[in-house]
Amino acid sequence: MSGPTIVRLDEETYTVAETITVNLAYSLTFQGLSYGTATIVPATGLAGKPMFRCLSDCYFKMLQFDATALAGYGTGAGEDAIRFVGSGTYNEVKDCTLDRFYNAILDSTDAEIWVFETDISNAQNNGILVHGAVAGVTVKVAETDFIACNVGVNLSKGSNATIQLASGAYYNTGGTAILYQPGTFTSFTSISITGNSWNNSGTYISGFDFTRTDERDANATLENNAGAGDSKPKCFINVLNNNVNTVTITPANTWFKANWGTNTASSTTKWTINDNRITYQPDNLKNAWFNIAGNLSVNNANRVISIGVVKNGVTATRYGETTLRIVTANQPFQFSFVVYLEDVAPGDYFEIYYTSANNGDVIKIQDIQWLAYAE
Repeated sequence: MSGPTIVRLDEETYTVAETITVNLAYSLTFQGLSYGTATIVPATGLAGKPMFRCLSDCYFKMLQFDATALAGYGTGAGEDAIRFVGSGTYNEVKDCTLDRFYNAILDSTDAEIWVFETDISNAQNNGILVHGAVAGVTVKVAETDFIACNVGVNLSKGSNATIQLASGAYYNTGGTAILYQPGTFTSFTSISITGNSWNNSGTYISGFDFTRTDERDANATLENNAGAGDSKPKCFINVLNNNVNTVTITPANTWFKANWGTNTASSTTKWTINDNRITYQPDNLKNAWFNIAGNLSVNNANRVISIGVVKNGVTATRYGETTLRIVTANQPFQFSFVVYLEDVAPGDYFEIYYTSANNGDVIKIQDIQWLAYAE
């Protein structure tokens, strides 16, 4: 073999009785003449073994892999269609069908694989199993359907991984479409799961937790997947009936962080919430806006109170600053304001501050709702 080679398969059915191992100096392509014309099936000797084991660059195009031709094949561990086991290799599966294998496709190293316009059906364990024992595994899947698989894509093991799952369709029959296992899939350079669809059977996307304060999943992107909410950064804080916590303004016109005690309720995606503080987690910069509404009171009549958002503790600049003219002492006065911020960066934190034009005023926020969103 003196260079990259294409093995063209005619309109026939080809049996595989022993695992085909590819370990060559150049890339090798297995290709049918047209979509659906060449079929590869297991023979008796293949029981308990995979069809292909690729240690060097391999491309599979316009082929049908059919495990059903051998009774029981594909139901046992090891009976996979294609295993990519070569470190640092580049591989493609395009315009193929794979039916009833244990794992249709397995990436067990740092091999890079691209799967395009392929149908994976009835996988007994996983349609695509990412189990990278070497850091740097890359798996990119587009325009691929997963039909009646136990698990469509299983992110089982990996580190410094790059994962892109785009424009796929997951037609479960009670299984899981996309499974992320952070206990062993410990780190990633990028995870992007976008534009996919699901038939609302079984479980869609499992394993991610965007509420964590340790930011483990903050840089994973899950957006525009029909049937699932986006992972864009957002959070909500609710405080109800704070009658205890106050702040005394002294001297006048000095900005103080609002104190309402513990939040009554909150929810978050990629923000860290600590009472009157929200901290942005992701590495990528986004524009953000806040909708804030509530009521506050002051212990003296005829007071001018200002309220706004402070970024990173720097009170010289306030965002959404609003002035309230309160006539009655100790009477809750409603307020609302909107804040828009550009290029919010990782670690930026935001708090609500207020001040009074008079020294010694005691301000109390009784109720507040704070909605934050970034995109």
